[in-house]
Amino acid sequence: MPARPITRRTAVGSALAAPLVLSACDIDPPAREVEPQGSTATPEPPEDAAVVAAVVASLARAISVLEAASLSVPTLGQRLEPVGAAHAAHLEVLAGAVPDADLPTPAPPTVAPRILRALNAVRRSETRLLREVRDGCLDASSGDLARVLASIAASTAQHTAALSTEVT
Repeated sequence: MPARPITRRTAVGSALAAPLVLSACDIDPPAREVEPQGSTATPEPPEDAAVVAAVVASLARAISVLEAASLSVPTLGQRLEPVGAAHAAHLEVLAGAVPDADLPTPAPPTVAPRILRALNAVRRSETRLLREVRDGCLDASSGDLARVLASIAASTAQHTAALSTEVT
C-alpha cells in the first residue's frame, strides 16, 4: 500500500509540535548508590546502559550519513537539516541519561555526489535507525526510556516518510 503524501497542514503541525515532543523527551540519569569509603568495587552500569549505548551509536551513525550527504550534495543541506536537528536533540537526551558513556564517532561514510543516490543513502540510514530504535523500545527495562525511544522512533518514522515522498 503506497504511503499517503504529507500535506502542508501535517508538515506545519509537525513542525509546531516538535518543540513539545523534544521537551517531553527527558530521562533522568539513574541514581547512583553511594559506596562506602574504601570500597574498590566498580559501580554497575545502569540497567538499560546497553540499550542506550546501542541507540546512541545508531544516532551517531545516522548523523554522519546526513552530514556526508549534505557535503556530497550541498543542495540537500536545507532538506536534511530538520532530520539532523532532531537526531542531535535525541542524542543529547540519551547521552545525558548515561553521562559517563563516551559518544561514538563513526567513520564518515562515502555518499555519491548525486542527489538521488544521496537521498537513498539517507533513507536506508533512517530506516536502519528506525529499526534499531524500535528494538531498543522492546529491550528497555525502564518505562521512561521506552517512552523516549518511542518518541524517537515516531520522529524518525515521520522524517523517513517525508524523505520517501519528496520529488527531486
